[in-house]
This record gives sequence, structure tokens and C-alpha cells, in this order.
Amino acid sequence: MLTVKDLKALPFTIPLKGSLKWGRGDELRALEHVLIRVELSDGSIGIAEATPRPSIYGETQASIVAIVETHLTSLLKGAALKSFQCVAGISARMERIKNNNTAKGATDMALHQALCRATGTSLAQHLGATRKRIRLSYIVSTGEAEAVLADVEGAYRSGIRVFKVKIGKDVARETEILRGLVEGFPGAQFYVDANQTLEEDSAAGILNALHDLGLIHCEEALPVENIRARQALREQCRMPIIADDSAFTLADLRRELAFDTFDILNIKTARTGFSASMTMKESCAKAGKGLMVGSQASSLLGCLHAASFAAQGAVNCANECSFFLKTDADLSLAPAIRDGWLYLAEAQSALEGLIDASI
Repeated sequence: MLTVKDLKALPFTIPLKGSLKWGRGDELRALEHVLIRVELSDGSIGIAEATPRPSIYGETQASIVAIVETHLTSLLKGAALKSFQCVAGISARMERIKNNNTAKGATDMALHQALCRATGTSLAQHLGATRKRIRLSYIVSTGEAEAVLADVEGAYRSGIRVFKVKIGKDVARETEILRGLVEGFPGAQFYVDANQTLEEDSAAGILNALHDLGLIHCEEALPVENIRARQALREQCRMPIIADDSAFTLADLRRELAFDTFDILNIKTARTGFSASMTMKESCAKAGKGLMVGSQASSLLGCLHAASFAAQGAVNCANECSFFLKTDADLSLAPAIRDGWLYLAEAQSALEGLIDASI
């Protein structure tokens, strides 16, 4: 019987080509992440990337290593692993440990990946992928006009055609930057992420004006705790609303669906793994909501895991699986991006190459 033999947490750091700024002052200069490594009883290996964000989840590299070594390892060792449902069952047991979102999410993904290696199945097949290619989006830092333009130009040359631009520090100035981007890149699409920074009395007007400029979505305009205001904003706003920070967990998603606060869910496999993400996807599809997949500022490994999930038919928006372009890392294994698309077969080959290189 196939069982979990071992679980390890290995910290690593990857510098970024330039810092990512968002909200009213958050900044990411390097990826200080943790590699989660699962070994099964037959020697099969699965790896995944945990992405600590102290200002978002409260996790750090040290806290992830500690929770793996002191709690998750003993919880998982010896557990039977023969199907998707087995992994989902293990992940349900991990929920006894509160919070620790990305530590548990990465462990879930590593378990699924290890099972795929043991059974000779690609991760895409395991997850029920039906698309041969994945539409990509790219995250653009808030900042001065010249820096924003340079970031978009570089990503556009790399093949990106959909861009998520961070706003919230100076909306009037950022609106003018967005106007220039829309005019300067007529073949591209743009949407915004406000990271909960807008004010209740002005948010609808701002978003409707951005919609009139040609922007397609807005992510998390208002603070998560203002649920009634977010519900009203969706009714007042012509621009579709993306849920992200308001739907960290399946329980969060159920609340947001009950209040009907959003149009599109940004599923981040980095924080909900594949097991819970699958349930979230099914819940949103049943409710008629749109779906996209985010990478939580992941390296190539995390982006490829996210892309594997994004190849499912229910995912109908561009997906943030291109953050690896921002990393100052060896990208020789990275698949090509062609006119905004990542091709699944090439992504799966690259993912297998990363796992082989880690063993």
C-alpha cells in the first residue's frame, strides 16, 4: 500500500528583478519561500512551493518550517495515498490546525504531485484538465508612470497580453497611467487590484470610470470586513468584481456566495492547495461565477502548479501564472509564452523537469 514516508520544509530565496508594490505601502523585494517535499513509501517525490506573506496570512519562512516539523509531519506520516480523495481526506485532517494557509496548501499540492509521480499520471490529467492552453495575466506593481510602462513593455515583449495593475496609493495619478496603458497597448487587456484601499463613498464612481476607459475587472476594492458595502458596490458598479482576500478559505467563499459580493473568484492554489481549490471551483461554477487562478507571487514551480489547475474547463479568465518572469532566477526550463498563452503540454514537461532537478 502506498503511504506517506516523509515530509520536509526547505527554505529558499529568489531575488526579484524589481520590487512589487501594492496597497498603501506593502512591498516584496525577494521570494523568501519554502519548498515542501513529500516522499512516498515507493520513493516517489512530490514538491510544492509555500509562499509566506506576513502581511496577508501571518506566515513566515520560519513559521512554515516550524508547523511542518512540529505538526504536519506527524499528522501525515503513514497515511495511505491512492487517489485524489485520499489526499483531500489528509488535507481535511490538516484543517485541525488553524490558519497556516500556505504551509497546508503547499503540502496538499506536494501530496498530489507525489501521487502523480507514483502512478505515472501527469498533474494536469490528475486534476481533470481539458484545455490545451492557458490564458495568462501579469501583475504590474504600483509606481511611477515610467516604471509601470517599462514593466508592461517588458512583459508584453515576453508574450503577455493581459495585465493586472495594482492601484490604491494615488488613484487619480494611477488612472492617468492606466489611460496611457490602454491607449499605448490596444492589443492588450487591463484590470486592477485595489487591495482593499478604496473608500466606500467613492469606489463605485472610480470603478465605473475605469470601466469606461476599457478596464475589464477590479479585484478587492473595499476592506474585506465591510461586507454590506462590498455587496452594495457590486450592485452599483458596472465593472465585474474579483474576490481574492475575501475568500481565503472555503468557509470564506460560502459567506461571499451567500451575500453575492463578487462576479469572479481568484483561486490561489498556493493557499488552498488542489483539494480545497477543487471544491471552491465547483461551488463557483454551480453559482455561475467566473474563475481565474492566481499564483501568490510564486516562482516558476508555483506558477506551473497554478497553470495545471487553470487548465480545467470551468476556469474562464486569464490566470496569474506568469510571475516567474519577475524573478531573477534560472528560467531555462520555463515554457514559452505565445501571444498571451501558455501551452499545457510544455508546462507539464517543465514541471516534471523541475521535480527531476530537485531529486
